[in-house]
Amino acid sequence: MRKPPPKRGTTRAKETLSAAQAIVSALQHHGLSDEIRGQRVLAEWTELVGPRVAARTRPEGITDRVLYVEVATSAWLQELNMLKAQLLSGLLARLGEPRLFDDVRFKLAGRSRREPTTVPRPRTKQAPPLEVGMPATGARREQIVSEVAAVDDEDLRELIARVRITNDR
Repeated sequence: MRKPPPKRGTTRAKETLSAAQAIVSALQHHGLSDEIRGQRVLAEWTELVGPRVAARTRPEGITDRVLYVEVATSAWLQELNMLKAQLLSGLLARLGEPRLFDDVRFKLAGRSRREPTTVPRPRTKQAPPLEVGMPATGARREQIVSEVAAVDDEDLRELIARVRITNDR
């Protein structure tokens, strides 16, 4: 009795493979290896970028070879944009070849990539223009420092204090 021919599209390994090799081979065969590697970026974000950056960022995903990352504050957005080349090269080195993405784009958390809604918003009173004050000194400076002590993020706390003391607000 003759064996039926193997099904089209399936291949058998000629040698024994380890479980890890078999999984990698199956993922590649089904075109899922890049998707799994992309999920690794999301799952291992803290290990890839370090706890300081990870505490203020969240990877959103990879689209069209671009890694999108949400950033907690505009100050961190600016900082990360200045360090973009270093961050990108570090990520690519840790993730290895083949490259999953060629660029990193940062955006403020809560802002979506979708088009803005066209529903008109109700009018609100406009705030009066801000006036620039003189730098705070003495008791006023101490009051500002004690008020911003409630902010958990050390970098953000220092930034708020510096701006308020400079402009006495």
